[in-house]
Amino acid sequence: MKLLLHALNLALFVSHGAHGQVTVQSGLSHRIERIPGQQEIVPIKLKNVGDQPCAFHIELADLSSHCDSGYRYLPPGSTDASCANWLEAETYDQVLRAHEEVIVKVRVRIPKSFNQSSARACLLVTSKPEKESVKRGPRFKIELRYAVNILYRNPMVPPVVAMEAKALAVGEDNSVWTLRYQNAGNVDRIISSRAHLLNNRGEVVYQTESLHAKGLIPNQCRTVQFKKPDLPTGDYQMVVVSQTDAGEKFGVTHSLKL
Repeated sequence: MKLLLHALNLALFVSHGAHGQVTVQSGLSHRIERIPGQQEIVPIKLKNVGDQPCAFHIELADLSSHCDSGYRYLPPGSTDASCANWLEAETYDQVLRAHEEVIVKVRVRIPKSFNQSSARACLLVTSKPEKESVKRGPRFKIELRYAVNILYRNPMVPPVVAMEAKALAVGEDNSVWTLRYQNAGNVDRIISSRAHLLNNRGEVVYQTESLHAKGLIPNQCRTVQFKKPDLPTGDYQMVVVSQTDAGEKFGVTHSLKL
């Protein structure tokens, strides 16, 4: 399964002999929606894809985002929206044999008194190749760190959902339109979008779905893309209607000259 891996730290150093490497095989974002006072188990699947033993280490962190700088990983408990102290992994350190897989269960305990719309944290999973004692010639050894996001939505508290359109532009290769959104609300959402292009007579001359659905945590900016059609020169109106995974809808219009 092809995953988009958020590798936070890539340290490349010369070693000797074959090496091991632990990778995250399950999703990198886990969304939980349970009533406060309940629990949920989140399974994290890890695999040593190398041909030598490899250790991994898991640590907790807070997760935040800023539109221009992307994700930030902070000490646990340092943000108002932190749920890091709700998380407990069944193990934080382990050595996997070559090609061995393991599922680490993470228990999420939601406090009964929690009265906010959402909370979030992450698990930083670091792959730590074992040191070699036998020299077999120079090889590269890679240490990777992955962020597994835990995103909680409280079904008992109405969220503030606000997606702000920041800019509409043509992609660098002139084959797509790009529309940048910022999540100005207080809960994460996954959005998918549909674009309609109208001519100066109000007729729909083109419509298309966004190429990929996008997940956004509060304050995060993401760009959705639409295939750009080959149309006659003229004035057009683009209407983009987006929908979240929770069913909320919002739209934006933009005048274009082709």
